[in-house]
Amino acid sequence: MNTASSKRPTVWRLALFGVLLIAIFVVVKSLNSPSTAHQTEPVTTSQNTNLPSLTATNAPTTPRVAASPITNRADFQLRPFPVANESTAHQWTSEDGKDTNVIQRLAHNDLEYQRMVEENNRIKRRQLVYRKDTAAALLQRSRLSGESVTQLTLPGFDGQEYQINIDRADLEASKQSGTFTGRLADKPNSIVTVAFKFGREAFTVMSPEDGTYLQGHPREPGEIIITSFDPDTYSPLPGGEPIRTSQR
Repeated sequence: MNTASSKRPTVWRLALFGVLLIAIFVVVKSLNSPSTAHQTEPVTTSQNTNLPSLTATNAPTTPRVAASPITNRADFQLRPFPVANESTAHQWTSEDGKDTNVIQRLAHNDLEYQRMVEENNRIKRRQLVYRKDTAAALLQRSRLSGESVTQLTLPGFDGQEYQINIDRADLEASKQSGTFTGRLADKPNSIVTVAFKFGREAFTVMSPEDGTYLQGHPREPGEIIITSFDPDTYSPLPGGEPIRTSQR
């Protein structure tokens, strides 16, 4: 059996999962802001023939979002853990994100706590990372300089970072929110999806070649929860993650 061919159904499923993650952010944008003109910025790159295109025709149905927002716990804290490792773009904490005591401090509310505890059985690891240079900040600099954004840096675990080549950017006119699709700079058969709204970001990194499967879940602006997973056992929750709103 051709190994590459046998992997394609898994990659296809994960690609759709990446679109689902972006769809959640699209819902948030539509709920929180009036209709705004979009600009689409395609980036010319070599064609990736081993992964499916992320287009409207193969995207899953946008998940439904409850009308009432979920309120944060009274003791919820920004940046709850100290920095253990740092780079120019990121700061890593060292707490075990699968520990229930740590999850209690990560979660905004009881519903999110329950979801993360249940998710423990389906992920390999979880870690909180602080982003010093968000996608929104990068785009604001590009807006001032007049230069297009063709690369960005995403965090992995324990000081690891990934350079992303952007193939396509779908941005709000303000460039404060939008989505990217692209690939790892050194892995042409990988796929990366990023969605952001101001400082809140989510992403997926899928690279069958070296077994890298990561998700970045938004916590608060400049804070992102990284998880790693096995694509053969992991599946997204029905309807996506609960949408949260900050109340301080």
